[in-house]
Amino acid sequence: MNPLPPRARGNAVMPKISVIIICYNRGGELRDCIQSILKQTLLPDEIIVVDNASTDGTEALFINGGECALPYVRYERLARNLGVAGGRNHGIRMAKGDILIFIDDDALLEPADAFAKTVERFEGDSRLGILAYKIINYYDKTIKREEFPHRDKTLDADREFETTYFVGAGHAIRKKLFDGCGVYPEDYFYGMEEMDLSFRALAAGWRIFFFPSAVVWHKKSPKGRVADSEKWIFVYRNRLAISYKYLRMRHFYVLGFIWFFKVWKESGSPATAIKGLFAFSGYRKGLSRSYVGDAAVRTIHGLCGRIWW
Repeated sequence: MNPLPPRARGNAVMPKISVIIICYNRGGELRDCIQSILKQTLLPDEIIVVDNASTDGTEALFINGGECALPYVRYERLARNLGVAGGRNHGIRMAKGDILIFIDDDALLEPADAFAKTVERFEGDSRLGILAYKIINYYDKTIKREEFPHRDKTLDADREFETTYFVGAGHAIRKKLFDGCGVYPEDYFYGMEEMDLSFRALAAGWRIFFFPSAVVWHKKSPKGRVADSEKWIFVYRNRLAISYKYLRMRHFYVLGFIWFFKVWKESGSPATAIKGLFAFSGYRKGLSRSYVGDAAVRTIHGLCGRIWW
């Protein structure tokens, strides 16, 4: 990898870009991810790599002349795995940029002008808070339902649209949004942290757009992921927490009922759904309710967002 060349700014003050990558036991995929970022025509001011206590020797890429040991790459290995939300928050605290771009360590970024178009889009709309990148499965070249940020999965994936949530594998967020809305919920550990932040962003008046001009090819490596049954326990617990915190109780009860059977179906086990409910019952004691407001709920309804499921 070559040193990062200076960014052409002309006479204008260009927003600074920080790329944040959370990694865990995917050294090879991480190297490929960074290489894809360095192909951008508009290069970031920094690439922050937060290592969630990997045990596969990932740190060798960044020390003692490793392939990614470069002045503009800021690598920090955590003493323990803080999960997705905790790792991202650590990166946010380190970041110096005005626009923070998050890419999964097992993903590749295209096209070469993705960052340039991202900056242009943010500069054109002061209310724009989040851009959800287009995520395509690297192996079968399809967009998975769970990685398309809209209830209507028939929408044209090549056209931009306003939405109410985003997917974590690839997205960009205005740094000021975190200043007003707070960061990701660290106690979630896995799953639904993006939706939690989306509710707070919408309540604060920010807008979220699906942005197919930036494409993330997601390899979705099984390495470093929680087991499937454990995943659904986290996801169910966290989805209940979001509804409980930000919506009316009628929304919470209907959603909880629907999601019980969803988790049962997806995990193949009623026991997993029951464990998710029990996990929430203990977790709920530490939660406080903060209704997002009627205006935000109307916005979510108007954009066919996720209120009841």
